[in-house]
Amino acid sequence: MSHDTVRHWDADRAAAYDRRVREAIPGYDALHVLSCQIVAETTSGRGRALVIGAGTGAECIALAQSCPNLSVVGVDPSKEMLDHAEAKVKEHDLTARVRLYPVKVGDLPKFEPFDAASLLLVMHFLKDDGAKKALLDEIAAHLKPGAPLILADLFGAWSDAWQQQLRGWWRHLQLAAGIPEAEVEKGFRHVDRDIFPVTEARLAELLAETGFGRPEPYFRALCFGGWVARKI
Repeated sequence: MSHDTVRHWDADRAAAYDRRVREAIPGYDALHVLSCQIVAETTSGRGRALVIGAGTGAECIALAQSCPNLSVVGVDPSKEMLDHAEAKVKEHDLTARVRLYPVKVGDLPKFEPFDAASLLLVMHFLKDDGAKKALLDEIAAHLKPGAPLILADLFGAWSDAWQQQLRGWWRHLQLAAGIPEAEVEKGFRHVDRDIFPVTEARLAELLAETGFGRPEPYFRALCFGGWVARKI
């Protein structure tokens, strides 16, 4: 991974993550509510779900709470982030159904295949130099045929004039949320340096190359999109 996620999310950043991400990313809460609903409906609320990029645990907890018969495995290479997630899981008395691993997907034990997986706001950290494809290959290896992958990313081509307009509105949205201008500009420098979006067409190619069907969109908010693709 070109962007050192583990280094980037030190303990202090992890503690503030839940607040900052909601201020910075348009539709963050709606994205996660919809994603949980899709997992619940496509699995009938049963079986096992894999959450890639579990972070501070909010998604794992929401899935487990909305589906009492669903077990959740969350992975994230940042131990600092998962320390916060573990504490939340215990607070919600979900340790029997939520297991967290401070590893990348490729380093997971060989579980029985999962009934669903989510990959929210993770893959755009990877360059399209084989790294995105490798991650999708690893996820596909852990899924049952027909299992849905719920995926969301910052997407598009910054060279596109419309994408630049969306970027400008995203900047205004963050300022309206009360984020200091210096922090907003710092965030865009981070995006330009560490985020590697692809177009929707390229995303479809990557999914097809890794054994998934056509991605169907379910979420849009400025430069961010969400899709569902099933393992073939």
